[in-house]
Amino acid sequence: MRDGTCKNRYPKNFCPQRTHGEDTYPYYRRRDDGKSIRVRRFTLDNRWVVPYNPYLLALFDCHINVEICSTLKLVKYLYKYVFKGHDLVSFKIISCESVSDVDEIRDFQKGRWVSPPEAFWRIYEFKLSEMTPAVYTLQVHLPDQQFVSFNKNSDLLQLLSKVDFSKTMLTQFFHMNRTNQRAQALKCFYRDFPEYFVWSPKYKEWTERKRRKVIGRMVTVSPKEGERYYLRLLLTHVAGPTSFEALLSVNGQRSASFRESALALGLLQSDAYIEDTLQEAVAFQMPSSLRLLFATLLVYCSPTNPKSLWENFELDLSADYHHRQ
Repeated sequence: MRDGTCKNRYPKNFCPQRTHGEDTYPYYRRRDDGKSIRVRRFTLDNRWVVPYNPYLLALFDCHINVEICSTLKLVKYLYKYVFKGHDLVSFKIISCESVSDVDEIRDFQKGRWVSPPEAFWRIYEFKLSEMTPAVYTLQVHLPDQQFVSFNKNSDLLQLLSKVDFSKTMLTQFFHMNRTNQRAQALKCFYRDFPEYFVWSPKYKEWTERKRRKVIGRMVTVSPKEGERYYLRLLLTHVAGPTSFEALLSVNGQRSASFRESALALGLLQSDAYIEDTLQEAVAFQMPSSLRLLFATLLVYCSPTNPKSLWENFELDLSADYHHRQ
């Protein structure tokens, strides 16, 4: 209690159904059914019930409050702290005997408190976090412009003779669409391919998936990258392509570039592809990055109606300013 009122704002108001507020906790459903209970000389009803999970209470036999995380802002907020790293504390050791020379290395140290449960968990090498379902990061590259990684001490001539760098996630995706019967029957988009096939980094090939569920996400590409951006656009709209040449061919006519191919398919006749780019970025980008992307789209993609585009995404682009106010 603070100043005679509950700091958590209990009792809550009756609510017929759960609703979400702006930058606040959800308003949970609290039925006004007339039921009440006597606790320590006080009469309490549904307005006083704290969100809880009966299974967790029975399992751990302790006080556990549970809040639902079902909005995009909450998910981004949680992930921001998951990847923030360990908390550190800076402190200074001052000697009783004053000295003229300051030894900063000796006076300043960085320390982190490790509790016994965390120390036990790390000693036995248990997983600190996991993600379910697993996410496949799918490569997007232009013909013969894939990224190549190797050890800095490797013999390059021997490396080129033994390793086939032409095989990538994307090129083998094309290969499977040409040769594998199941892939030909599925005729799926590049982003959906990992749901049915498993990528082996060692052998650089796709094999049919037998267990587990995963999702695929293509790497983000900035519009200022030109042809690579339009290649990614084609991969999100053309199902089951068999090669780069197949993406360049529209109605039997071969285009000179991926941009011309996207234009021939009608993907650039409206601002729909720009809206899709922003909508995808909203899921994981912070407002400052979204504003940079919006400016890049204005410069390199020339939307037909920039004002309408801004109005559609105004809340997402300015979410941090609203939060400060």
